Amino acid sequence: MPRAEIDFSEFAAAFYNIIEGGKGSKAKFVKTLLYMGVSDNGKKIMDELFPTETTPKGNTIIKPSKSDQLRKYLRGENGISEIADEIYAVLDHESYDDYIKELEDYEDSKLIEFAQQLQLDTNLDNIYEVREAIAACYYSIIEKASVKSVATKDKSNGSKDTILSYTITETEKKAIINLCELIKKSLNSIKRQTDAIDKKQFELKSLTNSEKYARWKAYLEYDIASLKKRFDESYSELEKLCVDTVKLLEPKKGIHKSFGAIVSIARNISSDEYKITCPEKFNYNSFSVMISRFNDSYNQILRDIDKL
Repeated sequence: MPRAEIDFSEFAAAFYNIIEGGKGSKAKFVKTLLYMGVSDNGKKIMDELFPTETTPKGNTIIKPSKSDQLRKYLRGENGISEIADEIYAVLDHESYDDYIKELEDYEDSKLIEFAQQLQLDTNLDNIYEVREAIAACYYSIIEKASVKSVATKDKSNGSKDTILSYTITETEKKAIINLCELIKKSLNSIKRQTDAIDKKQFELKSLTNSEKYARWKAYLEYDIASLKKRFDESYSELEKLCVDTVKLLEPKKGIHKSFGAIVSIARNISSDEYKITCPEKFNYNSFSVMISRFNDSYNQILRDIDKL
């Protein structure tokens, strides 16, 4: 098991200096480190959290503000707890296999030196055990960071509230599943509406202003307006479901890591980047990734709910 006091910045700094040789962009390195062991959807989430942009010279870089945020994780100026819920939700909770497999791309001698530096409890003569110990250390760091804010909040509320926040009744379990199922159906319905609006808007933009298309343009404009009205109504219902979900899950975030991920999504559901009726801010990729994040978290809850 790793030392209890190891945090993300110590882990990342040792990884960068020993395994990576202290070379290359630090921000890019941290983002790559956060990629390790996560699903394809998890990588999309990292791309959403730390998007890239193209410079005037045609180079692809991480957006400067996000690049600075990543470097602060490495220096320890920012705690990883602010994104730990999202990371933990897309890690394989059953085993470290995916993370261990990615460690196979690095030199054995550097992995062993890294394990020595962090004083990991492992057999240095067995490289598989070394990789497993490194993976276990990383998982432990993310897991502890993901409940740090919950623990701080519970401490201020007193021991009684702390105990209650780590209990869950059968009625609450049913309510969680019912709410998540309703949100899932709502998201799927809204995605279909979004696809329809996007398709018709694209078609409308492709038409010229000639008299030939005047009637068809009028029809499309009317149809789009009707679809957007329906979209607003559907989204309003989704927002209400998310408010109820936050009320139910916020005090219970310490019970299951995916509860925190669901709360994060629910809290940000009103963002204009998810609404096609806000064309200047709407981001289709972010919208799709958000749905994937929700589905991943909900599926993990379904697998574990009976054990809670």
